[in-house]
Amino acid sequence: MISLDTLPIGVVGIISEYSDKVVGSRLIELGLYPGKRIKVIRKAPFNGGLYVKSDKNAFAIGLTEAKSVFTTTD
Repeated sequence: MISLDTLPIGVVGIISEYSDKVVGSRLIELGLYPGKRIKVIRKAPFNGGLYVKSDKNAFAIGLTEAKSVFTTTD
């Protein structure tokens, strides 16, 4: 299990859990709930945010939030 910020660009991960319940509840409201496939499209330089895609939706997530999302890969 790795955090979303360490998931390589282009690799599909499956959200398994959140270490921060507040961040988790916000992401669940956006449709990013455990069991959902997610792919990192782009990472901003200098510890910036991540641009991710799940299904047909794209989101920008801050680095702190990405560190609290844990994923598994197939």
